[in-house]
Amino acid sequence: MSTVIPVPDNWRSLFSSWDELRHGYHAGDKDETVRGCARRLDTTAPGSEGDPVLFWTLGLLTLAPYVAFGKPGPGVEDEVVAVLSRVARRDDGRTCAHGWHPYEADVDDVLERLPVSLEVLSSPVDQALDDLLPEDLLPEDCLDELDEEAEPANLSGPEILARWQCPRTALGFARAALDYLGATVR
Repeated sequence: MSTVIPVPDNWRSLFSSWDELRHGYHAGDKDETVRGCARRLDTTAPGSEGDPVLFWTLGLLTLAPYVAFGKPGPGVEDEVVAVLSRVARRDDGRTCAHGWHPYEADVDDVLERLPVSLEVLSSPVDQALDDLLPEDLLPEDCLDELDEEAEPANLSGPEILARWQCPRTALGFARAALDYLGATVR
């Protein structure tokens, strides 16, 4: 079964753990949770089209508030920055036809909306396309703040989905996570 974006089978429990950590009530080993996500991203990047690079990148974006402000143990932030930098450097100057990508939305809005968006993004392709609305994939504020002529306000659900599937999206979210951490691409 092909999903809209590649995700591991246990994505819901992984994301739940990351979201708990982001909100400050994760009961497990916080640093190991972050390192586990970083290791998985490191092993999938650069990745082929079927690898869940975007999923693991979104994981580190979700964990970035903890890494930035939660006093992680020694080396955790360095490991995260190194992996995110490798993903962000994959941009070899290629362009795409999209005028806008989801990583251009406000990061905090994306993080708040991410559990709902991941439900759609992890759906089988044929199921995800049925009655897909823009608000299924983007924060409502992102759609409301733009005039009707600008992207993404004038995009259909499937057109926004194509932006999520664009290889540049993982790179952009890696850069957004680095920005959140106050780091630059190394």
